[in-house]
Amino acid sequence: MAEVMELRERLLSSGISITHMKIGEKTMKRYLKAHHTVDAAYEKIMATNSWRGEFGVASITADIPGVKRASESKVSVILNERDKKGRPVVYVAVRNHSIHRRNVDDMIQLIVYTLETATSKCIEDGLDNICLVFDMKDFSMMCMDYTVLKNLFTIMTDHYPERLGVCVILSAPFIFSACWIIIRSWLDENTAGKIKFIKSNDDLRLYIDPSFLPINL
Repeated sequence: MAEVMELRERLLSSGISITHMKIGEKTMKRYLKAHHTVDAAYEKIMATNSWRGEFGVASITADIPGVKRASESKVSVILNERDKKGRPVVYVAVRNHSIHRRNVDDMIQLIVYTLETATSKCIEDGLDNICLVFDMKDFSMMCMDYTVLKNLFTIMTDHYPERLGVCVILSAPFIFSACWIIIRSWLDENTAGKIKFIKSNDDLRLYIDPSFLPINL
């Protein structure tokens, strides 16, 4: 609590107007947990505020051209249902993604739109993080997009710290094991520990009711 108070005072005394994000106690706690010191948390909050302004996060909606184009592939959806701990769930149908058809800038806009929408659904008095489900059924190397995936993890790490509660990788085929070696090298121990490889519905039930997963994507 002392660190939260110190960070709040640091932000208030900075003389810099934070106009692109809300800084409540939960936000400060997330930044402190992710970055360990008041100085580091302060610098990261300032960086995120600047990024949100430069990127135009407030204007990212489902109706802007980039998000609309990226959504046409039906690669992801925010479920109406929640996971076992009450977290919002983002479901990703990996098979619907193609490195040959996607536009990176459009996908980054979709990522930001999805993160903004999903985190806004976090319960005020509950967990303030989300559940990601990557459904790897019918995965092929045409779906494996290192550029977009690295952007996802970079954006979450830099600007949505501690917003990932759990990331479920469902039914990953053997060929994904080589991809995972590369992806794992990007992740810190905290993030890597939140990634769970699931093979069966029985295991999936530990995190989310399998009946919640879309069958029309």
